[in-house]
Amino acid sequence: MDTITALKEKEYLRNNSIVTEEINNIQFSNSKIIFKGENNYVFLDKDAQLKNTTVTFHGDNSVLYIGKTKNDKIEMKVTLYNNSLIFLNEGCSFNKPLTAIASEAKDIIVGKDVMFSSGCWIRNSDVHMMYDENQRRINESKNVIIGDHVWIGQDSSILKGSYIGSGSIIGLGSIVAKKIKTNSTNAGNPVKKIKDNIFWDRQSSHFFTEEDTQKNKFYMKDSSFYVFNNPENLTKWQDTIQQRPTFTNHFEIESFLKKVMNLEPLVVLV
Repeated sequence: MDTITALKEKEYLRNNSIVTEEINNIQFSNSKIIFKGENNYVFLDKDAQLKNTTVTFHGDNSVLYIGKTKNDKIEMKVTLYNNSLIFLNEGCSFNKPLTAIASEAKDIIVGKDVMFSSGCWIRNSDVHMMYDENQRRINESKNVIIGDHVWIGQDSSILKGSYIGSGSIIGLGSIVAKKIKTNSTNAGNPVKKIKDNIFWDRQSSHFFTEEDTQKNKFYMKDSSFYVFNNPENLTKWQDTIQQRPTFTNHFEIESFLKKVMNLEPLVVLV
C-alpha cells in the first residue's frame, strides 16, 4: 500500500501513477491519496489545492480525473474499486467534501461547472446484491452521468442509473436514481420534477439588501450559457462510456478522457 500526502512523493510510486503538469503548484492540505491496488491513475489539473480530501483505490485499473476547479480547490472523499472511472470536468466547485464511490467496474462522469453543496453523495452501486423469486439479480450497478452547469443541493444523494441533464437543479435532501430533464428543477425523496425551462446563476444572494433583491427580479445578463437546447444526446454519452477500454496504459486512458471532454453538453429530454 502506498499513501501520498504531498505531490513530490509520487516519484516513489511503482505500480500506480499521479499525472499532472505542475508538481510544484499542487498543494495537499489535510489530504492524501491511498493506493491499495495496482495500475491506478490520478490526473490532476495544475494549481489544484486538495483540502480535506481522501482518495482511496481499493482495487486495480481505476482512474480519477479532476479538471481545473473553481478557486482551484478540491474537497472530496473518493473511493474507487476495480476498473472504474471518476471524471470531473473543469469548473466544478465544492462547498464541503463531496463523497463519491465507484465500484463494480462502473463509472461516475461529471460535466463542467457543476456546483456541489454540503453533504452530497454519488455512488453507482448498492454494494450488496438483491435477487427476485427466480434468483435473478435485480440491482446491478450502473453508471452515473451529470451534465454541465448542474446545481446539486445540500445533502443530496445521486444513485446508480442517474442521468442529470445540463442546466438542472437538484434540491436540498433529494434522492436521485433516474433521468433528470435538462434545465429543470427537481426535489424530494424520491426526486420529482418541479418546473421545466429554468436556468440558474452562481451569484450568491447572501449579502443582498432589499435593493439588491429588487434589482435581481429579472435576469439582465446573457442567459444563453445556461440554457441547453440541443437535441437529446444521452444515448451518445452512454455509448461512448460503454465502449471505453479496460484501462491498462497511460496513452489509452488519455485518449478516452479526450473523447469524453469533446462530447457536447449532456441533454436529457424526459
